Amino acid sequence: MKLKIISLLICTLFLASVFPRLTTAKNLASIDMSFRDSNINLSSDSDLIKITNDTPVCDIDNSFVVYADTVNLYIYSIKTGEIDNIYLGGDIVFPKISENRVVYYDFSYLGFKMYNITTGEKTDLIVTNWQGGDSDDFQFFSDYIVYENSDSGQYNTEIFLYNIATGENIQLTDSPGEDFSENPCIYKNIVAWQLCEGNLYDIFMYNIDSKESTRVTNTSEFESETYPSIYDDNIVYSYFYYDKLNATIMYGLKMYNIATGDETTIFTGEEPTGSTPEIFDNIIIYSVPGVSLRLYNLSTNYEISIYEGSLLVTPWNLNGNYVLFTVLKDGVYLYKYNNPPDQPEINGPISGTPGVELCWTFNTTDPDNDNIFYFVDWGDGTFKDWDGPYLSPIKLCHTYEEKNTYIIRAKVKDIYGSESEWAEFEIEIPRSQATFYVLFHWLFERSPILEKLLNLLN
Repeated sequence: MKLKIISLLICTLFLASVFPRLTTAKNLASIDMSFRDSNINLSSDSDLIKITNDTPVCDIDNSFVVYADTVNLYIYSIKTGEIDNIYLGGDIVFPKISENRVVYYDFSYLGFKMYNITTGEKTDLIVTNWQGGDSDDFQFFSDYIVYENSDSGQYNTEIFLYNIATGENIQLTDSPGEDFSENPCIYKNIVAWQLCEGNLYDIFMYNIDSKESTRVTNTSEFESETYPSIYDDNIVYSYFYYDKLNATIMYGLKMYNIATGDETTIFTGEEPTGSTPEIFDNIIIYSVPGVSLRLYNLSTNYEISIYEGSLLVTPWNLNGNYVLFTVLKDGVYLYKYNNPPDQPEINGPISGTPGVELCWTFNTTDPDNDNIFYFVDWGDGTFKDWDGPYLSPIKLCHTYEEKNTYIIRAKVKDIYGSESEWAEFEIEIPRSQATFYVLFHWLFERSPILEKLLNLLN
């Protein structure tokens, strides 16, 4: 009994010396990726989210959808499904969003204004003599507004480029005679538009950096290219051709690569297809007039119809996950075409030694077969920050320097930015046997009473 008491005292004193306090691994809050359900089930598609029963002209970026009702700006959060109502006054139309800023035209001001979603700041921009028109008469990206406007009060329209940061406003086109330029679009440093020359339409572009204009297409008297849209190095536009020999009309979509100068026919046919396309990455959204709204994947050539009917309202738009469109007398909808990856699986050692590298396999499945980025929180205050893109699975390694129980947390996102839920994996790092003997020897050197107790036991 005496020996047991002495042994217990030794163990208690040793444990108190080695483990003066307990530590726990840091847990990060998971990101809420939930979305509001649709109020109706259009075409029995559960991927549809209804934003409003009204039918305003809308625009979309990564996080928000914006629309207006003369004096109010509405900002719909894609993540939360909540709508903010901002009173702006005036007579506002056609809000366009780029990152956290919204540009709109105010007929009371007779010019463009801007609202910053983050700061709530309202800014008066440029006054123009624009008399109103279609929502596609101007576009907004970063610090630039590109818009069509009458030149010196004449009927024919020209394309102008306004720099929000500097206040500079330049005229990009000078169309001869009764020709006119319209339907401008912009992405990064490239502006594109269509030039109407009688019954012919061609696509032009302007490089903001080099200040050079390029004629993208050069149609004959029996063909036209219209409604350009830009993303990265690609300009997509509608195609129309009259085959006089066979007395048939061909329709379709074409794409021009800015870097190479190559033009590609995406598809063509005798049915009226390819109207008013919009492009984001490898996804094109376009309409078959009076029939349907369709989504086309350039990588897979896969095509689906996301709405069928004759009540579509232009324009429609898209980001990396959603298509935004309006149905007359029905409402505004988001169609989710990109699905987030599945929660990753973590497999590997459940214990290890301080200072020794350990490796784990991380694996997931993406419903759309997209490449994947991995984010790993090793639980010791260090991270692997969005490594990729990869085709799953991958192996990642890490070294823990101190004894503890750690929680490895990992999530993944696809190339469009859709994120998975967090996955967790527990790893135990006990002290090595060599470390134990070093600490035991250190303890005896500083506690003579322990040495006497040990000699007594012997």
